[in-house]
Amino acid sequence: MSPLHANRLVVRCVPLIALVAICLLAGCNSHAAERLSVSKASTASQCRARQLRLAATFYGEAGGQFIQTFTFSNVGRQTCRMRGWPTLKLESQTRRPVLAPSRRVVQGAPTAPAFTPVTLRAGGAASFDVYGEDWNHVANRPCRRTTAVLITPPGIRVALSVRVRMPNCGVFDIAPLIAGRSDRRSWSVVWHK
Repeated sequence: MSPLHANRLVVRCVPLIALVAICLLAGCNSHAAERLSVSKASTASQCRARQLRLAATFYGEAGGQFIQTFTFSNVGRQTCRMRGWPTLKLESQTRRPVLAPSRRVVQGAPTAPAFTPVTLRAGGAASFDVYGEDWNHVANRPCRRTTAVLITPPGIRVALSVRVRMPNCGVFDIAPLIAGRSDRRSWSVVWHK
């Protein structure tokens, strides 16, 4: 190896070595990080509707099914927390809520916890997916589409309205909230209490 290449390798490795050394000196490990995350989550208050914005983000269709991701953003100044499943109602043209049959689904392995609490720092986000059929197999035609839905975040009594055109074949499968702006994990089982 030439001296020039050796110097470049050292320059690239120094930040990584420094990070590892800091973690070792500070006692960082996955358990310590998990405890820190849990302690911060337990001190954060429940999110309030006024500090959340809702957007319909990713959408996809395949094999007669659809997936629609919804993302909550914390537009407030305070860290807050949410946990569990949002609820979904359709919004009529007169802006009234209409019941929408839904099922809670669990993502990942059936033996994994049904959900984990999500902490949203200011500017942070949490997402969840809604799944369903996009084709009416009995009538052999596409399902009607929604124009807007009302999403009630878990632990909050106020629903947030969002305009979205997604198929409505009758039953929606709803995944729990996860941290981040996207949710690409597919669901595995229907959740039963």
